[in-house]
Amino acid sequence: MAKVTYDYDLIVIGSGPAGSLAAESAARAGRRVAVIEQGILGGSAPTVGDLPLQSLLTAAHAFDEARRAAQFGIRTSTIGYNYPSIKNWKDLTVKRSGVASTGDYLRGRGISVFKGRAHFLSPNQLSIARRHLSAEKILIATGASPAIPAIPGLEAVDYLTAETIIDLIRPPKTLMIIGAGATGIQLAELFAIFGTKVYLLESKKRILPKQDDEVSEALTEIFRKQRGMEIITSASVISVKKESPLTRVTYLTGEHEHSLKVERVLVAAGWTPNTDIGLENAGVEYDQSGIHTDSHLITSSRHIFAAGAVTGRSESTQGALAQSKIVANNMWGRSLLTFDRTSVPRVIWTTPEIATIGMNETDLVREDIAFHRSVVANTAVTRANAANFGLGFSKVLTDAKGTLLGATIMTPHAAETIIAPSLAINKGLTAHELAGLIPPFGSWAEVLRLACAKLR
Repeated sequence: MAKVTYDYDLIVIGSGPAGSLAAESAARAGRRVAVIEQGILGGSAPTVGDLPLQSLLTAAHAFDEARRAAQFGIRTSTIGYNYPSIKNWKDLTVKRSGVASTGDYLRGRGISVFKGRAHFLSPNQLSIARRHLSAEKILIATGASPAIPAIPGLEAVDYLTAETIIDLIRPPKTLMIIGAGATGIQLAELFAIFGTKVYLLESKKRILPKQDDEVSEALTEIFRKQRGMEIITSASVISVKKESPLTRVTYLTGEHEHSLKVERVLVAAGWTPNTDIGLENAGVEYDQSGIHTDSHLITSSRHIFAAGAVTGRSESTQGALAQSKIVANNMWGRSLLTFDRTSVPRVIWTTPEIATIGMNETDLVREDIAFHRSVVANTAVTRANAANFGLGFSKVLTDAKGTLLGATIMTPHAAETIIAPSLAINKGLTAHELAGLIPPFGSWAEVLRLACAKLR
């Protein structure tokens, strides 16, 4: 039987973090690689995702810290902001990222680049811009789009999403945010700092429902007392109606109906995997939660892989990069690597930052895993006194032998501190071993050490 020949060894659908790393790795190994991108080359993370949001949050936090500097004897009465200039700063960071030259970057590494919508014709063949391409292996890294709930009247109003709100030229006076997950929380803080009256509505019993109770409780207190937000939980929106110049949002809490008028509405109700690429023709199984893969990120068609938000298993950039690295190995490697979502740190860029790694208490209870816990408040260390900031804590979870299973850090600069428990979990270290590290005196990392030291 004649050997089947393909146009490429690998076709990657999507040029964001989940696809680009695997594409480059295959190209370095001398394989023929093509990347297909329907949207912006480089993906959403540097254009409408992590980078622009972090740029805006950095500006907001700088403004917030400057205003609070009066407590240290610094004159702050003339501090203000110019939001168009802040937006220009955001645009500059996107420009400096080099995302605009992604196409040239990939071509410079011998990767063919095609712009347009990919659609499977068969397990090994795709259509793109009226041409057909085939490959021995295919990686689907199409990401996800903002989920838009079926709320009566929503389509008739000029609602915002996480991808469009970052381009506003001024903060709205009032803002209803539907959804209090990580994305909604960060945008709520951003605009509250700049003076917006924020109404945060969540269908679950608490904000950040995927986090432990302590995180939700602490952040709720901060948002209400320091940011002036109105937090509405166990609520469902039943209608949205334009009543110029405002928008009326009607919602239920229990059996009681309420309504309020706001200038803008932001939908932050999660993400919908981008799966409309003819997966049925390729024999790839999927549902509304994303493409189904095994722990090696292989789909039901064994030569097709999926990584990133399209799998529904990782919405973070660092998670997408980790998956892309695993796929790069598993496509032609002799031994298969496994993706474990608990091995990737997650960060919410609020004040204080919230960083987690491993399993949380909800995970452990659900899986019936016995564990020990230790929680230490930020007020236990000298940095809290010096910074006049005591809100937050560090929590560690271990098994019966003291091996670290998970950690939650809610302190300033938690994104840096989480590296230590991340290493411990990935290397199977104990809390006792982690407590043996000596953090700099006066650092927030001392809170984590104290939490580990309480467990023997």
